[in-house]
Amino acid sequence: MNYYNALLPCLNRAWEPLVRKAGYEFRPPKLALKSKQVPATTCTGEAESAYYCPADEVIVIDWQDDLAEYKEDPLTGRVMMMDTMVHEYGHHVQELTHILTASWSREGWAKTQPEKLEWSRRTELQATCLGALFLGANKKSIGLSGNKLRFWEWHTQHSGDEYHPKKIRDHGSRKNQWLWAGPAFKTTNLSACNTFTAPANKVS
Repeated sequence: MNYYNALLPCLNRAWEPLVRKAGYEFRPPKLALKSKQVPATTCTGEAESAYYCPADEVIVIDWQDDLAEYKEDPLTGRVMMMDTMVHEYGHHVQELTHILTASWSREGWAKTQPEKLEWSRRTELQATCLGALFLGANKKSIGLSGNKLRFWEWHTQHSGDEYHPKKIRDHGSRKNQWLWAGPAFKTTNLSACNTFTAPANKVS
């Protein structure tokens, strides 16, 4: 939890001026440990891993998985913790700018399951993209270089729905995880993360 508490102010300082510039109120998210410090929210217990709960603007951390990863390999464990945090914070940015509400509304009104899943993927891939954008813009200050950077690239390139035990297609394919994260990391331009106007094959 100490690592997440240390990273959170960096994310707040990076995103606050951008959220305000876009005309929205900025509110820092709260942090909680899954199954230990999770406040009573409508989201409690709905996810198998770390997740963001928009009801109370809480990022819920799966500390047990993090601890196991860190004990096995501190470097890769730390990078995965960082990647999780910036992704979930991406959902917070979506919440503050009403993107999350709009996307979930479209998902809820979708008439077919494939259509629902596509809206979910557009939302999740954008959160991944926003996280990568933050990492690229702040790589020096957070020390993302050398082996850390190489592992983050490898991890991102090997993440996706193909790796889900149940093969649920709600977060985006391995190919498209990197399709959005890679350019965002390099350009650090918000326009690189507009998944909602992208063709279907780029959010598959």
